[in-house]
Amino acid sequence: MELSVKELVFGVKRPQQWWDDHPKQQKIFEEIKESIKNEGMKKPLEVTIDKRGHVVEVGNQRLRALLDLGITTAQCLIKK
Repeated sequence: MELSVKELVFGVKRPQQWWDDHPKQQKIFEEIKESIKNEGMKKPLEVTIDKRGHVVEVGNQRLRALLDLGITTAQCLIKK
């Protein structure tokens, strides 16, 4: 199912300090972002639905990359 990224909520929200403290993760994120930019997203985001809305359980870094790249929709797999 394709959803607007505006409808998606991060399952894990990391403050900037977390990224600053984990430079290897920032490098991995940049690689994910570059991959999506050049090849598109290969796997759908895994999403559950709760009172907050569509919550990304698997794929939070991909969601962040989509937002950074200005991509407006994402393939999502709704999990029960």
